[in-house]
Amino acid sequence: MNIRGRLAIGLIVVVFLSLAANLVVAGFVVARIAGPGPGSDIERIVAMGIRAFPPEIQQAIEQGSRAKHDELRTRIDAVQQARKRMFEAMRADPFDQAALEAAYADLRTQTNDLQQVGQEIVLDAIANASPDVRSRIRPPRGPFP
Repeated sequence: MNIRGRLAIGLIVVVFLSLAANLVVAGFVVARIAGPGPGSDIERIVAMGIRAFPPEIQQAIEQGSRAKHDELRTRIDAVQQARKRMFEAMRADPFDQAALEAAYADLRTQTNDLQQVGQEIVLDAIANASPDVRSRIRPPRGPFP
């Protein structure tokens, strides 16, 4: 029996969609079983943030991050604690606007301190890179020009 015409095209589309759906499901299952990649959360955060840099600078940033691991961990923990206090202030009953404003101010301070450590690591890496390597720095693609 030969299938021709619209029925054949329809069956091909259905088979393709079924295959695509199965591959998506299989990908989710594999990702769920394999879990996150190796390394600490600091290493994953750094890896996401250095994509715009050439490999030479990426390596220097990774080395600087390892050297300042304890300081980065302390700063990340401080940001997490500040966020926790902020949400506690939001849920407080009765609501205390001054407490929430103080929690916001603390979160800004902790976030700024974390950014400063990260920026120092990047500054050191870039300061030690050659002009040729620095010329290959490109802004990441994204929604911001």
